Amino acid sequence: MRDLMLYSGQDDNYKVSGLNLEKYLRVSADDSQINRLCVHYGNILESEMEEMEGEVVKSSQAFISAVKSEEIVYAMFDGCMLPTRPQKLEGEEDIGSWKEMKLGRIFREQDHLDLGNKPNIIRKSLYVSHFGKHDKFTDKLEPVIDVFDPLGNRLVFINDGATWIENWIQGNYPKATDILDFFHSSEYLHDFSKVLYPKKGQVQEKEKWIDQQITRLMNDEVDQIILEIDQMDLKGKKKLEAQQKIVTYYKNNQHRMLYKTYRDRGLLIGSGPIESAHRFVLQKRMKQSGQKWTKKGGQAVANLRVVYLNNQWNRVINLINKAQRNAA
Repeated sequence: MRDLMLYSGQDDNYKVSGLNLEKYLRVSADDSQINRLCVHYGNILESEMEEMEGEVVKSSQAFISAVKSEEIVYAMFDGCMLPTRPQKLEGEEDIGSWKEMKLGRIFREQDHLDLGNKPNIIRKSLYVSHFGKHDKFTDKLEPVIDVFDPLGNRLVFINDGATWIENWIQGNYPKATDILDFFHSSEYLHDFSKVLYPKKGQVQEKEKWIDQQITRLMNDEVDQIILEIDQMDLKGKKKLEAQQKIVTYYKNNQHRMLYKTYRDRGLLIGSGPIESAHRFVLQKRMKQSGQKWTKKGGQAVANLRVVYLNNQWNRVINLINKAQRNAA
């Protein structure tokens, strides 16, 4: 029964979980009881992850054992905002807030299925989540990613331009391939073009300029884009700020914007897989109407979801069995 309550609690909100169990099993399952169980066991899993050993490392070892010769392994990270329930101070209104849940996704090239015009499918992935600061997130990631370090440049990171991600990759996996997500790099061009060509009558001129720059991006000509934008004689504070922003961003990330080189190697250049993972790993369960999370409760449910989606539910069964033996 604990197994079913934990499974249903990670799959849907506690109220729906209780109603479903009552419907299917004809037994009463109180939503507050499911809540307590999920928080309790989810936080035991958190302790396991913080120890960086046991099943956490075994999962990566099993994953890499199936990697074929010369095959690519991708690692992507990103954060999504979840509604939180901050501590209410005496005499103050609890207005709520949003906090970032970070998510990592690791998958093999063989598990990525390109379906043409349809959304791609990834058959199997490893996930890591953390509701808090990035240094704690990378503490969880390292024992999982370290197993793949011997792949060298066949370990491929695709992420946005966050400084902490770049510093962590360069400091820990310097031989890996580090790619700036193409959407983020091209988004900067679109944002700058709106400032460069602000008038309605300049739509065609703006689109032509964007197309030219995208072509350059796809031909490893980032230096030409930087040179052209940097030499523009722009007037006005807004335009100058936008000019400085894109030039700085491109200079800082130029070394990981070699999209032609990456495509010639047959690599992905977009971080779509981590964007989609946010929807079905976290948001499906944790961004439902009216939900607000404490850090402890949110992390617990995320841990249960990650363990389930990593095909490691036996870890939860083992914890239940251990608790029963201790109580006997």
